Amino acid sequence: MDKSLAARLARHPVIATLYGADLIDDFIGSAAEISIVANFELRRLQSVIQTLTAAKKYPIVNIDSCDGLSQDKGGVDYLAEIGAKGLVSTRVATVQRAKRAGLVAVQKVFVTDRSTFPRSVAALEQSEPHLVQLMPAPMLPHIPAPSRKAMPPIIASGFVCDRAGVVAAVKAGAVAVSTSDKGLWKLSAQALRGG
Repeated sequence: MDKSLAARLARHPVIATLYGADLIDDFIGSAAEISIVANFELRRLQSVIQTLTAAKKYPIVNIDSCDGLSQDKGGVDYLAEIGAKGLVSTRVATVQRAKRAGLVAVQKVFVTDRSTFPRSVAALEQSEPHLVQLMPAPMLPHIPAPSRKAMPPIIASGFVCDRAGVVAAVKAGAVAVSTSDKGLWKLSAQALRGG
C-alpha cells in the first residue's frame, strides 16, 4: 500500500465518502484526509480531483459509480492521468487494471450472509487489491478472525452512523471506515483510541 495512504489512515481512519459536489467544501474543511469520490459526472471529475489534490487531500474514485467510466477500459488510465490516487470497484478486472496503472486498488465486496463470503474471498484472491471495502460494516465482526487477517486491509462501509460504529469497526479489525456522515470526518485515530 502507498506509504502516504498508510500514514494518512494511521492519523485519520475515517474516509469521507463524497456523494456529489455539495460535500466537497465540508471535506476540505474537515480533518479527514482521504475521500472516496462517487456519483460525479465525468465532465466534472477532473476539476474535482484537482481541487482535492490542491487541498492536500487523497482522492480515491469509485469508478463503478461514474457514468462514462465504469465500463470503459480506458477509464482506469484516465483516472491516473487526472491525478486520482486510487479507485474503488467491485470488478476484478478493473482492480487488476488499476494496479497496473499504479493506482491504489480498492475492491468493494458485499457480505450479506455466510454464503456470499466465500465468493468474495475468491474474488479478492484473484484481484489481490491493496485494500478491500467491506459492506455493510456491521457484518465485519461476524467474519471469522482468521479470515479477516487473511484479507487485505479492510475499509468498513455502510451503516456507520456514529462514533460507536467507527470504534466497533476498528476494534473488529478495519484499518478505516468510509462514511458520508460529515460529523464523523473529524475523528482522528487518537480520538478513537480514547474510547
